[in-house]
Amino acid sequence: VGGTRFLTKHLTTAARLLWRLGAFGVAWILAQGIFESLTAPLFGVLSRAVGEPVPMYPFSMLVGVLAGCWAGFRFMDEVPWSVLGIGEGTWRGRRLLVGAALGTAAILLTTAVLWAAQQLHFEAVSPAAYEGDSWSGTALRLLMVLAPAALWEELVFRGYLHAVAREAAPVGQGTLLARSAGSVAFGLVHLMNPGAGVRTTFIVMLAGWCLCLVRERSGLPAAFTAHLAWNWVMAAVLHVPVSGLPFATPGYRAVASGPDWITGGSWGPEGGVVAALVLGGAAAWGQRASRPDSQPLSTTSATMSSFTGT
Repeated sequence: VGGTRFLTKHLTTAARLLWRLGAFGVAWILAQGIFESLTAPLFGVLSRAVGEPVPMYPFSMLVGVLAGCWAGFRFMDEVPWSVLGIGEGTWRGRRLLVGAALGTAAILLTTAVLWAAQQLHFEAVSPAAYEGDSWSGTALRLLMVLAPAALWEELVFRGYLHAVAREAAPVGQGTLLARSAGSVAFGLVHLMNPGAGVRTTFIVMLAGWCLCLVRERSGLPAAFTAHLAWNWVMAAVLHVPVSGLPFATPGYRAVASGPDWITGGSWGPEGGVVAALVLGGAAAWGQRASRPDSQPLSTTSATMSSFTGT
């Protein structure tokens, strides 16, 4: 059925939504399972070679998500990848750098406010307390793990779910529903992380909303680099937990000294009210600067309309 629009010709909006979600989930699970079965020996060899476990999870998740995107949008309809925010020109260096700069600026501003208010301080870590590689080696390993993790999350929440929600939404409500669906799901998924709660979940949803604005204005790759920069700066530069997950802290670490509702506590700086204020300000600014729905990078509503006939 290559080149056809089978689903959009023969299924209602509700049935098409069920197909999009079902095909995505089944393909994701199958592809991830196959990848893990085939590459487990390789990751075992790599782990023994470097002397520590090399995580397979971010890579297998990315493979599964890519397969799910193909199954849901490309298998029967051949919907272009631009619907996911990966249109022509979205991988240009300038857009990637802008995304990275936004993510870096947001988390550094959050941390700077906490430090200036004496709610966070840095302390040295004794070499005896850390057995591992140098700062640069640790930073590189974190990049190799955090990059595929950020990419699969963006593909799911700002890519696939964003596009599916937009396709299923009533006329004129696509943008709001797409942002809301992706942001709420993004926050709920992070409830599985250590130390998650109502406050942290709300802030993750707010971060998801900001990433939606980046995706709509500059494409999914820019949202990916913003997400990656936010996480990597916390883990590799500031040496704080990322969404409740601790990482190695060679040489020094940042320690929260104020109440959790301000500093984020064990969740990291992104879990406190300062982060919420920074992200809220970013969302307000991004909302004013965002492109209208008619713009090509605003999740390609015109492309979806051409496939659904609306």
